Amino acid sequence: MTSITPIFAHAQPEPGQPRLLLLSYHFPPDTTVGARRWEKLATFVCERGWGLDVITRDEPQGDRSRLEALPAGVRVFTVPPVVFPVERLEHLAWRAYRTLLPAAPPAAVSGDGKGAAVVPDRPDTIDRGDVRWTLRPREALRAYWTWMEFARAGRWARRAAALGVALAREVSYFAVVTSGPPHMTHVGGRLVGLQARLPFVMDMRDPWSLNQRLPEPTASPLWLRLAARYERQVVESAALVVANTEPAREALGRRYPSARERLIAVMNGSDDDPLPPSRRGGRFTIGYAGTIYDSRDPRNLFRAAARVIEALALTPADFGIDLIGAFDRPGELPVGELARREGIADYVTIGPARPHARAMEFLAQATMLVTFPGWNTITIPAKTFECVRFDAWLLSLSERGSATDLLLRGTAADVVPPDDVDGIAAVIRKRVEQHRRGVHATRIANDDRFSRRGQARILLDALARFLPRGSREEQSVLAASP
Repeated sequence: MTSITPIFAHAQPEPGQPRLLLLSYHFPPDTTVGARRWEKLATFVCERGWGLDVITRDEPQGDRSRLEALPAGVRVFTVPPVVFPVERLEHLAWRAYRTLLPAAPPAAVSGDGKGAAVVPDRPDTIDRGDVRWTLRPREALRAYWTWMEFARAGRWARRAAALGVALAREVSYFAVVTSGPPHMTHVGGRLVGLQARLPFVMDMRDPWSLNQRLPEPTASPLWLRLAARYERQVVESAALVVANTEPAREALGRRYPSARERLIAVMNGSDDDPLPPSRRGGRFTIGYAGTIYDSRDPRNLFRAAARVIEALALTPADFGIDLIGAFDRPGELPVGELARREGIADYVTIGPARPHARAMEFLAQATMLVTFPGWNTITIPAKTFECVRFDAWLLSLSERGSATDLLLRGTAADVVPPDDVDGIAAVIRKRVEQHRRGVHATRIANDDRFSRRGQARILLDALARFLPRGSREEQSVLAASP
């Protein structure tokens, strides 16, 4: 029993039970997408007979029910998020500025006809090849925001590490695991590993220095330099580095040849919890739940749909595109206006973001689900692993050779490059015609490569190598290994 009080625990650690220590900025009660990976992995950790102690950020506005749903054997400790005094002043100044000068109207549009291109105030992301030092004031701001990002995340990581070291004095852990982003969390895990003499395992939910696109506010050469510096430091110290796709693992291996033997790939995978029933027959609907920005621009989808609507003389009662989520970034034309410019406004419905359970109900009503490309071709958008579970056709707008393309090869999914309007239209038309003939789609996730349980097995088998030598748990894992 520890003297440090967790915010949540089903029970105190059992004597002699192998336990893992996890540092993850995102974990329940946090409801962000980043919290879901280890929220789900916790079940498989405990099924092995292990315990899991988690250090995460304090999130008083989170969903407490997600804590209650965690398996027995999990304890959660928190460290408050870091906010510097200067940030509070910035927020006050920004609110005063916006009060005096409201946000600008939607950005200009090049051309004046159907399908005109949107020219946003600023892109959401910038290709790393275009990130360079300039004399523009915006570049100085990006460097400042980069410094703030690393300083804030680094301070939280060090505070989390201090708590982790204190816990390690009272609990016998067999490894410390970190999950990022924010990737400075790995720096905290490295400190725990060094001070508590534990194997350090680095779980990268997304790339760090290998990010192909950077968020515009921190798209600075300083960001690239700091990411490379800290990443090299933690990779060299890690006993195991976990990438979330095979292409990401290969890219890390090229960057760090000496670490190749310590690199594995563990995808997010699909869950096996019950799904809402799928809808059959009636209107053909294309469904999407999420956000739309940059590479997730829906115009080519709308243009392709317009061609199919015209070719097959479809009415809004026959066909539609239903979207829910966070859209319409300030300074850009609303998604509804983009649909109007393509002549299909009556065929498109747009709704707000919904809690996860209700979003799953929404997806279950679609005849076809669509996924847009992510920021990196070496990662797989998390929505993909949800969409493959439904009895619906899947249209994946992904580049050839991307991690998503590689995952879906050999399945019934339709993978089309996001700029191939002809290809998108051909797929939609084919599926609409099948739907008219009474053909129904079936789920794609029918083999173990899509299963989160299968992916967890890869990770936990690798972690089991750090169990105390000669322990009963180590011997049973080794005996079961091929």
